[in-house]
Amino acid sequence: MAHGIASQGKVTITVDEYSSNPTQAFTHYNINQSRFQPPHVHMVDPTLYDTPKPAGHTRFVCVSDTHSRTDGIQMPYGDVLLHTGDFTELGLPSEVKKFNDWLGTTSKL
Repeated sequence: MAHGIASQGKVTITVDEYSSNPTQAFTHYNINQSRFQPPHVHMVDPTLYDTPKPAGHTRFVCVSDTHSRTDGIQMPYGDVLLHTGDFTELGLPSEVKKFNDWLGTTSKL
């Protein structure tokens, strides 16, 4: 991991002390997660899918590891959809097409 420090229009990249030891990095950052929390970001509790969005807010909808099982998922309205993890079961072209088709219908909600 690297962190940038701006100085007179230039950015100096410093190498994180745990870059060479991923196990130690996981342990350290798992315990000290607040290290990565910028001061202007405020954590909030999840809301129900049909809760109205307050003015001036951005709603992120996060799903992961759907493994070609998108049928029956009730997607909430959101401004940004983040899908992380596996979206297919086997990586077949037909699964990719099905997922793409699902994304097309999801964006119309």
